[in-house]
Amino acid sequence: MIKPIAEISNFLHRLSSGERPEKRGFALVLVLVTIAIILPIVSDMNYDAKTEFDIAMNYKRKTEAHALAESGVTFAIVIFDLQKEVESLLKQFGVNNQFEIWDIIPLDTALLRGFVQAGPFVELEDVVNKKEADGVAGAATNDEAGDYLYSETGDPIFQFPGDFKVEFTGEDTKINVNQLYFNTRTTVIKMLEALVEPEFYDFIFLENTSREEYVDREELIQNIVDWVDAGDDKFTDGAKYMTGGDEQSKYDNFRPGYKVKNAKLDTLQELMMIYGVNDLVYKILEPYVTIYSTGKVNINKAGHEMLEGIIRAYSVDKALPVFYNEDSMRELLGKILAKRAQFGFANVSDFISACAEFGITLDQSVSKIIDVTGSVYRIKAIGIKEGVESWIEMVVDRQGNMYYYREG
Repeated sequence: MIKPIAEISNFLHRLSSGERPEKRGFALVLVLVTIAIILPIVSDMNYDAKTEFDIAMNYKRKTEAHALAESGVTFAIVIFDLQKEVESLLKQFGVNNQFEIWDIIPLDTALLRGFVQAGPFVELEDVVNKKEADGVAGAATNDEAGDYLYSETGDPIFQFPGDFKVEFTGEDTKINVNQLYFNTRTTVIKMLEALVEPEFYDFIFLENTSREEYVDREELIQNIVDWVDAGDDKFTDGAKYMTGGDEQSKYDNFRPGYKVKNAKLDTLQELMMIYGVNDLVYKILEPYVTIYSTGKVNINKAGHEMLEGIIRAYSVDKALPVFYNEDSMRELLGKILAKRAQFGFANVSDFISACAEFGITLDQSVSKIIDVTGSVYRIKAIGIKEGVESWIEMVVDRQGNMYYYREG
């Protein structure tokens, strides 16, 4: 490789000095110069062509993944309808346990495909009756009734390129912060207080002068209420929320400043605009709040954090040791969840009785914030094709009303 380069260098040197090049070896030098010029051009063209091809193929896979996500939405509708039939059947047998199909069966074709391959759905056959004359080529064997039975093998179930999976999340397992807009906001306030009450959140609400938007627990709840309610003055209610005044003043100090909304949230991310809600506080609240539910928490599906919040908010005796010992609280929640898994809560009274059985007396007003069924769900369908994903997310209720739709 060094020798041709040296020859090219000598050749160019002779040309620059006015010497006449020798004929011997001139063709080789010319070929090498041509290759040196053309090679980068060809490499660049090849790279551009490969890049454009990869872009086209990724677009194709993205389109196919989106089509799979749409299939997932259709599949979710079928499961939704099937869930209604199952619930109707369970009621006929007096079964109170809240059974939901998506809690039992993974709605993922990659997993479901493994189940059906060994079952009766490996090769589905569509059997139809067909009248044909004797002796016709391709006719099936004549049965006793004189009808020809014709069988056509269909595609095996879930045997298609790519996969989709569907995720159901009950919005009724969360607190609806938009209920703060109404006069019934007291119950929501109690639940928000209970969410931030545990001692392991103390490090957030201890006074820290380095934090520009420092607030304590009471002021945080107060600011959330002021953002949603219709008044211009700070929320006050008894001994805990005594400080009144103008709710707008702190927002005027922002650059740029903005007005308090005094209306319902349009998206949950609006919480980040409230004074005192930073990234950490938002991460604490986000899993447990919503803007779409009926306003009551479904205790048959709520997680242990939400059940703890309900118990903390509505316990008659808040001085019980269980509220100051995390191990005792986890033990209590374990017993309640075990009882729910075995029997389910047929009504609100069952939940109140279960708490009383384990030493916690709840105020009867808890019935204003809890229920035993859910009606609003967040459905996310994800299509996957050769590593490329596309998703559709929506919030719907059991009547088919859609409150939110987004795709990506």
